[in-house]
Amino acid sequence: MATAGLLKSRVDVLKKKIAEKGSSLPPPRQRTLRKRLKRLQRARRTATALEARGKKQAKETAEAAPPAPQA
Repeated sequence: MATAGLLKSRVDVLKKKIAEKGSSLPPPRQRTLRKRLKRLQRARRTATALEARGKKQAKETAEAAPPAPQA
């Protein structure tokens, strides 16, 4: 799965493309670009949530684990 940062860059590029060429494109192409933008935004939100959850779990695991005895 892609990282949130990579997806953000893709979203930004697509937003720029839609802003520049959106009105001059035929309606079917406009629809596909809007759909792709929505999909990328949804994927980014999901990736951000998963990354945050992973960091939280790693932090809890590190705190819960007792320190290893030193020999």
